[in-house]
Amino acid sequence: MDSPEQNCTPSAISNWSQRVGVFDFLKGWREAFQVGVLVLATAGLVVSAIWKWLLDRLWTVSGAEVEPSRLFRFGFGDWDAVHLVFFGLREQWFYGLCLLIPLIFLWALIGGAIWRLLACQITDTSNPSISRALEYAIHHYWNGFFTAWILPAGFGLLVGVMIVAYGMFMAIPWLGDLVGGAFFFIPLALGCLLAFGVLVVFVGGNLFAPCVAVSGAEGADAVTHAVSFVLTRPIRAVLYFLATGLMVWVSSALLVYLVSLAETLTVGLVSLGEGMLSKRGDADIDRASAYLMGMWIGGLYYVVKGAIVGVYFAGSVVSFLLLRESVDGTDRREVCSE
Repeated sequence: MDSPEQNCTPSAISNWSQRVGVFDFLKGWREAFQVGVLVLATAGLVVSAIWKWLLDRLWTVSGAEVEPSRLFRFGFGDWDAVHLVFFGLREQWFYGLCLLIPLIFLWALIGGAIWRLLACQITDTSNPSISRALEYAIHHYWNGFFTAWILPAGFGLLVGVMIVAYGMFMAIPWLGDLVGGAFFFIPLALGCLLAFGVLVVFVGGNLFAPCVAVSGAEGADAVTHAVSFVLTRPIRAVLYFLATGLMVWVSSALLVYLVSLAETLTVGLVSLGEGMLSKRGDADIDRASAYLMGMWIGGLYYVVKGAIVGVYFAGSVVSFLLLRESVDGTDRREVCSE
């Protein structure tokens, strides 16, 4: 019989790490910083920001010059803050549609290309260019990446509309109050179904698009497979989801600190050098110079945000590969060659 010391050898630890995917997550973390991923993610974030900025200039809230997008901001650590989203949809529902629908179209394309790049890089099957990844995303766009995003949202919308319709029925005097109260278990059951769906999508929603990117599955099949993986291996799914979140958190903390430090040092030293040769300059020129410098600094922060997005996408690809191998035995290195 092997002793406990023999069971804890470096080889055993290495085999355990290989089985649970530690090295796969580390490799995915590294591949998230490749140039193609950074370019696509940063471009998507810039276009998204421009679109939101344009809409904010066209809308007002209660007659005041307030950015409507502020109504849709909420913290992930505060469950009660989700009410802000419902408030935003109620007060500015048309704005919400105008904001979200184009972004869904945009990120179904850009996200699909990023997921394809990462799937090929992480599994060492190929090294596609940005153009090849975009071609794949376009080929699998409508019945793949776009459908994988829309189907869960459509299911939630359908159940939500049914609950809203029940509420409209309860608005009928006397009949709605009595009958609606007596049969309130119906919307309650629908609410439980919706809550379960939200929980599954929250944990496994990051697996839908990677299924299309890795195996070339259609959108409906991608959603079905991803949900089955989560329900079959719920503990693994949660652990991989937490591992992805940890990667994103660590990357955010390190990159934001690094860029903030670089900005402070650069601006401080440039100001020091400028002050040695010039005590006072033209006010308009100074404002223009500050604006141009701000553009470069803002662009750097968008690159950082793109890197963080790439880390999240890489974690989702690794999570899908590991869950697929655990559930149906498919080798994690197997990727469709389209």
